[in-house]
Amino acid sequence: MENHSKSELLELHLLREVLPRFRPGERIPSEQEMAGKLDTSRTTMHKVYFNMMSRGLIYRKNGVGTFLSEPPEPDRALPPVRMITAVMPSLHLLNAGETPNWFNHQYTLEYFAEAIRNDNFILNVVFLDHDRYSADDAERLLNRADVPAFLFPSLVPEMAPIIERLTAAGKFCLGRYFERAAFCHSVWFDIDDAVAEAVAHLAAGGRKRIALLDAWAPELPRIPHYGYQIQRYDAFRRALEGAGLPFVPELYRFCPPGMEDGQWAVRRMLEEGLRFDALFCATDQRAFGALDALRKAGVRVPDDVAVFGLNNETQCASCDPPLASIEGSFRTIAQELYALLKELQAHPPLPGVFSGRECRARFIWRESAGGGVPA
Repeated sequence: MENHSKSELLELHLLREVLPRFRPGERIPSEQEMAGKLDTSRTTMHKVYFNMMSRGLIYRKNGVGTFLSEPPEPDRALPPVRMITAVMPSLHLLNAGETPNWFNHQYTLEYFAEAIRNDNFILNVVFLDHDRYSADDAERLLNRADVPAFLFPSLVPEMAPIIERLTAAGKFCLGRYFERAAFCHSVWFDIDDAVAEAVAHLAAGGRKRIALLDAWAPELPRIPHYGYQIQRYDAFRRALEGAGLPFVPELYRFCPPGMEDGQWAVRRMLEEGLRFDALFCATDQRAFGALDALRKAGVRVPDDVAVFGLNNETQCASCDPPLASIEGSFRTIAQELYALLKELQAHPPLPGVFSGRECRARFIWRESAGGGVPA
């Protein structure tokens, strides 16, 4: 009898017993609903749904649900399916209950799977579930399947031994990073212009003391582990300087990325009597918590304090007031990753030379930022 993993057995059950009950375009049960019905974990069901999505069997509309795809035309001759493997440190990174910025990884995977599907690739995801990376991990990846490329949706420098071994075996490796990576082909967001536009908008509205909530502090080392936080801190400092505003050290607050963290940080600032008339929260989740804390304290947004976040989550448009945010398009990141892969395949680089592509973020104005829509 052929051995199947638990996720493979669940997928077979869905394909044989569940999906045939629905017509193409109809909404199917969510991951959470199906996990409850089949008595399995949400993370396991997430993997099942993602595998079906990467093969084009189902598709997701953000904020709406998951739907059954149209079946392929039976008389159309399909080319052989090829595979690209995505390497994730842990399945927990895709769990909204455990990782506040889970969608950074999820959307990169989903949109990359979407981008490669037209060329008859499917995306297979492998979870290492540890953080002591070595060339042994690369050997295990090479033994799993013959794939031309490996995607790293959440690059960290510690993955360099894996990437070096895979590259030596003739595989293309690329991933998402906070800047051009020195150890892998990469794509990243440039947030400088977007943060500068947001701060200039606040300054034009008379804001002079802008606070920042993020999970880094200047006394901490400038190492890649804090790369995204340092990128935001530096962009904020440059934006203040460009707008002719002072950087007020007491208004830079160390704050983890969750909603409750944003609530706590703003509540403490108010209790300490700190004066600030605007707030840049380095995730929308922090900003949602900040809005709640300000509301409970009787502080009006944007009349007394303007607020903007980062990520442009779906809830931004529906919260009260609607939340302004810095948006980096993960669909664009995924498309650029695939474009970079095709470029590398057409023109293989010299050993040790790593290419990169920059994607520009943009400022999305909403009522929480005050003033009118920027020209």
